Amino acid sequence: MQNGSQPKWWKHYEPGVATHLEYPKLTLSQVLHQTTAKYPDHTAFIFLDKHWTYRQYNELVSKMANILIDLGLAIGDTVGIYLPNSPQFLIVYYGILRAGGIAVPINPMLTGQDLTFIIKDTGMKILITSAESLATIEQAKTADLQIITTALTGQLDPESNQPESPGVLALEKLLATAAAADPEVPIGPEAIANLQYTGGTTGWPKGAMLSHANLLANAIQFRDWFKNVYNDGDGRFLGVIPFFHIYGLTTTINGPILTGSAIILHSRFDINEIMQSINKYKPNLFMGVPAMYAAIAMRDSGDYDLSSIRACVSGASPLPPAVQQRFQEVTGGKLVEGYGLSECSPIVTVTPIYGTVKPGSIGIPIADTKIKIVEPTTGEEITKSGEIGELLVQGPQVMQGYWNNPEETKMVLADGWLHTGDLVYMDDDGYIFIADRLKDMIIMGGEKIYPRELEDFFYTHPAVKEVAVTGIPHPLRGEVPKAFVVLKDGVETTEKELRQYCLAHLSKFKVPKIQIIDALPRNAVGKVLRRLLREEQKEEEK
Repeated sequence: MQNGSQPKWWKHYEPGVATHLEYPKLTLSQVLHQTTAKYPDHTAFIFLDKHWTYRQYNELVSKMANILIDLGLAIGDTVGIYLPNSPQFLIVYYGILRAGGIAVPINPMLTGQDLTFIIKDTGMKILITSAESLATIEQAKTADLQIITTALTGQLDPESNQPESPGVLALEKLLATAAAADPEVPIGPEAIANLQYTGGTTGWPKGAMLSHANLLANAIQFRDWFKNVYNDGDGRFLGVIPFFHIYGLTTTINGPILTGSAIILHSRFDINEIMQSINKYKPNLFMGVPAMYAAIAMRDSGDYDLSSIRACVSGASPLPPAVQQRFQEVTGGKLVEGYGLSECSPIVTVTPIYGTVKPGSIGIPIADTKIKIVEPTTGEEITKSGEIGELLVQGPQVMQGYWNNPEETKMVLADGWLHTGDLVYMDDDGYIFIADRLKDMIIMGGEKIYPRELEDFFYTHPAVKEVAVTGIPHPLRGEVPKAFVVLKDGVETTEKELRQYCLAHLSKFKVPKIQIIDALPRNAVGKVLRRLLREEQKEEEK
C-alpha cells in the first residue's frame, strides 16, 4: 500500500514526529540504568500513597535479579508472573530481565488447564504470585516449580504476614537480604525478554517471543508518537491497564521507564478510586480500553478535577464515537484509537494525537512500520482504497516467532511479513479501518476468547450433540461469548447445568451465555452460519 515515493500516511504525522527512528543496542535492564542515572530522585511509581524513586526501584530490580540467580535461574530460563498491577509486578518483571531470564506474564484470572498449559509449555522454573493465589497455583503447578509469594497489601514489608506453606518462599523476606549490585548477566538486545501468550484459534495458546530489541523499539515508537504531549521526566501515567497484557507492558511500564515518568499504580479498575487518583496525582497520560473510558465519561465528575489528562489511547476493542466525544468533553484531553497485537509488541497503528481523527479508524502506521493489505486467498497486494484484505506488518517490533511452535511461526511469519489475520481497508489518506476478522475471535473488554476452544470444551459434555459459539454485543464489554447448544436425542439437561459445568472447568471470564436450541443454521455445504445466530440474537433483544 505504499505507492509512490513515500507512504501516503506520512503526511498526516504531526510536526516533529519522526517517520524513522534510531534504536539503541540496549537491553531493557540497561535502559532502566540509564533512566536512573538521569532521574534518580524522580518518582518511578506510586501505590497506595507510597512513592518509590528510580534509584530505589533500580536497586530493587538488582536485588530481584540476584534472588533469581541464587535460586538457580540460568540465562534463557522462564519465570512466571501471576500478579495484578502492583510494585511487585514492576520489580519482578525487570528483575527477571536483569537476571537474563524470560518473563512470562500470566493473566491472574487464568485457572485450571489454561494455567497448567502455560506453566508446562514454557518449562517454567520459578513463578511469583500473591499469597491469595497460592492455592490456585498449587493445583496447576508442575512438580519442580519454585513458588515465591508476596503480600500485595504489604508494600514490600519484610514483616508482612504471609501464610506458611512448605517449599514456598516469601518475596519480602528475600528482598530484605538480597545483594543490591547488578549481576551484569551477559545478554544482548536480541535475547528473548518476554513470552506473551495469545489465544489459539485451534488448540492451545501460543507464546509470542519478544526480544529486548522488539520491546524497546515499540516503546521508542510509542514515545515518539507522544512527542507533542509530554517531555521526558514529565510524564505521569495512570497505571490501570493490566500489565499482564502486552498493551499494558509497553505503554504503561516500558514507555514510562524509558522517559523517567511516574506510574500511578492501580491493581484493578474501580471508578471511584480512578476518579480520586486522577484528582490527586494529576496523571497526564492514560492508556486503556473503551469500557474504562466509558465509565469515566458516564460518571458525574462532581468535585473531581480531571483536567490533567492530556492524551489517551484506546485499544483492544472498537472505541464508540460517543464515548470518545464525551470523554474528551469531561477531561479536556485527547482520546484516540490504536491497533496492535501481541506479535507486534503490540503497537502497529495509532491515530495522531493532535492530527486528523477519523471515527472508526485505528489510525496510521507508526514510525518504521511497513504494512500491506493482501487478498486473503491469493496473497496479491491490494492497492485500491476501500478494498478489504488481510493486514500484513513488518517492523522492528515484530516478534521472533512462537515458542516451541515452528509450524505456526512459519504460517504467520511468511515471506518476511507478519500475517495478522485481521481484515482491513485503507482510505485515500492512508487511515486504516478494521472490517472483520479472518477468525471468529471474540474480544470481551480486551480479553480474547476463541469460539473453537469453547466449542471443543462443550463437546466433552455427554449431553451435547452440536454447539456453535459466537460473540454477541455488550454495552460495556464490547462483546461476550454465547454458546448455542443442540442436545443429543433423548438426553436432557438445562442451561443452568451446562453453565455449572463450564464454571467447574473454565476460567470464569471465558464462561459463555448459553442457549439450548433445536438446530444450528447451516449453508448448503453444511457450514454453521454464526452470522445468522448473531442476527437472531439481535432480533430477540429488540
